[in-house]
Amino acid sequence: MTEEFEGATGLSEESSRAEIRHDFQGDVSDAQAFGRYFVDSVYRIMKVASIYTTDHNQTRQAINDFMPSFKESVLKTDGGEISLTIRGELCSVNGETLRLRRKEQERLNELHGIFAVANIRGILFEAGMSTDHLVAFLSELVAAGKHHEGMEHVSVPNIQISHGSPDQSIMEAIAEVNKAMYVAHVYIRSLVKVKNMHDHVRETDDPDVPTGVVRRILQTVSELLADDDFTILGLLPLRLVAPDVSSHSVNTAIYAMLLADRLGLDTQTSAYVGMAVIYQDIDRLVGISVGHRDRDPGLDAHRQFSANLRDVAQMLDYVEGDVISTLRVLLTYERGCSLEGTVGRPFYRGERSLHLINRILDLCRTYDLLIQGLQGYKSRRPDLAIQYVESRAGEVFDPHLVKLMVSTLGMFPIGTTVQLTTGEKGVVIRTPAPAADPRRPVVRVLDRRDPMVIDLSDPAFSHVEIARSIELEEAGSNPSQIFLLT
Repeated sequence: MTEEFEGATGLSEESSRAEIRHDFQGDVSDAQAFGRYFVDSVYRIMKVASIYTTDHNQTRQAINDFMPSFKESVLKTDGGEISLTIRGELCSVNGETLRLRRKEQERLNELHGIFAVANIRGILFEAGMSTDHLVAFLSELVAAGKHHEGMEHVSVPNIQISHGSPDQSIMEAIAEVNKAMYVAHVYIRSLVKVKNMHDHVRETDDPDVPTGVVRRILQTVSELLADDDFTILGLLPLRLVAPDVSSHSVNTAIYAMLLADRLGLDTQTSAYVGMAVIYQDIDRLVGISVGHRDRDPGLDAHRQFSANLRDVAQMLDYVEGDVISTLRVLLTYERGCSLEGTVGRPFYRGERSLHLINRILDLCRTYDLLIQGLQGYKSRRPDLAIQYVESRAGEVFDPHLVKLMVSTLGMFPIGTTVQLTTGEKGVVIRTPAPAADPRRPVVRVLDRRDPMVIDLSDPAFSHVEIARSIELEEAGSNPSQIFLLT
């Protein structure tokens, strides 16, 4: 058993038991929600057992608190059993691979350590499991950890143990390509659907176009971003299609949803933010302007205000009064106004600040325009686009949002091709943790003989730095393949 399990004190008795008592209120058919709940419950029970002992009254009480919810949940599952499997950094419950947030991933890593010492890769809990059975299992798990031995000799009623290392094999790691391909499929599908939508609006000159499919796609994207799945962020700067309004619309929506998620907005609200971008560009195709504070010279205060009202009036015929429609009207009304409301007295003779979502969209639009080279901008590499928006923080863009973007994407965002101080070339595949040095991301070295991945924030690589970013042609490899095969 790991030291963390033997003596961890990260949870108080009260907080641990309070969390375990919380029954699963959702639908068991929602495999992701139920799976995360179940893993969290197992984690917290093990934490309580580490604070006390497996035969302590508090541990037994914690298990008793968990059992009613387990009994109710297991009866709703197919086969009347719940399986928990750990393979590397991945975890599955009843065969569903979970998408975990950062904190959930940290807890899983602790469970992985416990499983590794006991040489088990999975547990299956049957409907007949009782408190005594779970106490017995925990006791054997503790013993296995202390003696650094496996649990092949252990037999506990209604609990089946899958023996073996919880680490991924090479073949299993390769199989994860399917996940990357799924993410790529979602992104490319969004590009195609928005392009078709724009073509329809151009042909009919009518912005009242069905958007249900795109809404569902962005909902999926918002869930991917909320689960810290950065594969999609690596695809955005690769210009998989020729730069145009459609690709700009999709990319801006994704970047905006990313910032919304990092601000703590829920996935549904993040999806609303993304759809606000989509609708802005639909409106733009029929003559309703989209404000762009970095480059547009704008009108004087009187003419700008009149133009905004004109566009809002034109929009009212087809907005439906829902959340997204409200955002469309708000963002159009604030178009062209200054960041802090100190220039031109935007809403008229009164000093006001732009709505948060407008600030997010301004920043994200410019960042993507810089990468794609649209609307008069020269195409830039992601790190140079970051430098550009940083240079205008506080003047054109909200400085707090710029700081959040940099801490989220890093100084070298995903997709940046770089040269290391060792002379090797690589591509950034993951950004540093928010609290880490933003200049030290995770890099995949572009050497097919030694396809290694190095985390520059790891002390073991403290002697290696990014010397400079390089153009795609200099990299000598296709970065899109890296994201789909890493």
